[in-house]
Amino acid sequence: MTDKRADVLVIGAGPSGAVAAKRMAEAGMKVVCLEQGEWPDRTRFPGDKLDYELTALKQWSWDPNARRLPQDYPIDLSESELIGIGNFNGVGGSATLYGGIWPRLTPSNFRSHTLHGYGADWPLTYEELLPFYERTDREFGVSGLEGNPAYPLGAAPPLPPLPVTKGGMRLARGHARLGWHWWPDCNAIASVDYEGRRPCVQRGTCYSGCNEGAKASPDLTHWRHLVDRGVRLIDGARVRRLVIDKRGLAAGAEWYDRNGVGHIQEADLVICAANAIGTPRLLLASANERYPDGLANSSGLLGRNLMLHTWAMVTGIFEEPLESWRGHRSAVGCMQFYESDEARGFVGTAKWHLEPGAGPLTQALPAPGLGVWGDDHHPRVAERLGHTLTWAITGDDLPSEANRVVLSDNLQDPSGFAAPKVVYRVADNTKRMFEWHVERARESFAAAGASKVETMPHVPVGTHLYGTARMGENPGRSVVDRWGLAHDIPNLAIVDGSVFVTSGGVNPTSSISALALRTADYLATHRSQIPRPERSRTFALTPPGRAKGYGISEPAEAPLAFKPAERERLAALADKLIPSGHGKPAPSEVGIGEGLLDRVVAARPDIVAALRRALQPGSGDGVSWLQELGDTDVEARDALEVAVAGGYYMSAEVRELIGYPGDEPVPVRPEAYPPYFEEGLLDHLLEN
Repeated sequence: MTDKRADVLVIGAGPSGAVAAKRMAEAGMKVVCLEQGEWPDRTRFPGDKLDYELTALKQWSWDPNARRLPQDYPIDLSESELIGIGNFNGVGGSATLYGGIWPRLTPSNFRSHTLHGYGADWPLTYEELLPFYERTDREFGVSGLEGNPAYPLGAAPPLPPLPVTKGGMRLARGHARLGWHWWPDCNAIASVDYEGRRPCVQRGTCYSGCNEGAKASPDLTHWRHLVDRGVRLIDGARVRRLVIDKRGLAAGAEWYDRNGVGHIQEADLVICAANAIGTPRLLLASANERYPDGLANSSGLLGRNLMLHTWAMVTGIFEEPLESWRGHRSAVGCMQFYESDEARGFVGTAKWHLEPGAGPLTQALPAPGLGVWGDDHHPRVAERLGHTLTWAITGDDLPSEANRVVLSDNLQDPSGFAAPKVVYRVADNTKRMFEWHVERARESFAAAGASKVETMPHVPVGTHLYGTARMGENPGRSVVDRWGLAHDIPNLAIVDGSVFVTSGGVNPTSSISALALRTADYLATHRSQIPRPERSRTFALTPPGRAKGYGISEPAEAPLAFKPAERERLAALADKLIPSGHGKPAPSEVGIGEGLLDRVVAARPDIVAALRRALQPGSGDGVSWLQELGDTDVEARDALEVAVAGGYYMSAEVRELIGYPGDEPVPVRPEAYPPYFEEGLLDHLLEN
């Protein structure tokens, strides 16, 4: 089936695709966007629900390999050191689940090779990108405080800053004493009413969607307005390949709808906005006789130079109650040590942002197999709940051709298309960088008065995807030119993080959006110079197959009823894992084997089968049984931990006793800010 031809076809409805589509539509072009995921339903976001922490681990996980939703595609990590990669398909893209943290690259990030001898210089400068940074700040409604000395002067963010939390103030005072940089972070989160979006209510649940719509995601900031203006957005569209005309120009895309019906969407200009894994996957899968190694790959670099942000985490525990489950994901940023300094034993830039704490389930069970049970359980939760803050540290991931995206031989998505395979090793430079920064973050928490500091020097989770179709002037060393147009195919543009030359040490969405707007602006103003494909050819479909090595998580219509013996076994095990004491009841006293179990499995039907295995009679009870399951059936162990802790901390009685009101809304009051000025906590920075 061939659909009506478009002037511009955009593939991917995340931030870069939305920004590009908006500029193309403003130029009077007919725009079609194909998006594999669905329109988000804000009423389903879990942040305002009792079972938030349970569903955030599965249905609303950042990791598609954990979610396994019909609209996801799996990522093959069999040759990677990573335990997961953050990615989300849907209208709004991964911005649906991002934190809204909105820093920019710094001028030095564009000249890392000239200044510090690593990576390569970009074919543009910070100054060239600045006007596009400022325009996308307005499009996304960014809040922040102007004058951050880590950046050159420019226009102020359009909205006032979000408040600095109690914990953020502790760190700000500590950094003022040290004479170190800190600054209220810029966030794409509304602090006041803005273009139909309501202000933030500080739930702290940004990573699973914003119920209020305060966080800027393109479904709110761009797509609804664009659809009203005539842009055609097709959701549930799984793109198989790009189609090419006789001259080798991009002529459109072959895609399949939810019913498996194939379509050809023809267009004069094709824009890939599918992220630095999805875009090379698509271009590699589009190989043909003319381009046997994939489209736009004469350099051999398509899919190579994959860069990711992995993390170091440094957590401070404070005796003072900070209600640190509240707050947006970065109240405070630190760039004291951002710029590269080879004398430290590594190269590259790195930023810290201050994450709030978490709710009781996450404090009790930070990761599978890492819960603290028995007599130590209640003291652990009491020590941490509302008392923790974390410096999340990320930095430059040096480009390496060995780190790459290829097509998997063993894994296929729900339509039978080859999944992307990520081949990735963490650089020694990254490990040295994190080790050094972790020690500085320890000093930060000591100055802020933390009673204890815990560190995770490296968390091998891949977020922020870059570099797999890098831009450059030399077609032999890059995939696209300085405007994002493919060297090999002059009517094919790439506007996502694939085009990054270096990763920098900051969250990328601001820079991705600014680069997308710069490319779209160029395409709109140079439209007459871009060659158009032929219009007469008939394109053959390549029917999809079946998923391979991958199963979708289908929610059960209703959780199966547990037998009385299973419920009794759960209550007995739970009482051993979370014994009464410290003024807290035993799980059996609050109904862990009754209504609370039903609530858990209603939220997480995926654990039912494994939980039943965990509730079979065993040789041990409580902690010893968990240990035995850890040796014989890890899935059953994990299900038991989730059922016990998840159920216990959904109890209203328990929540009242631990002083946790849940993720209740507390609207921000920007007119009441900012106490840090009154205390002079920025004076040492402003004086310099």
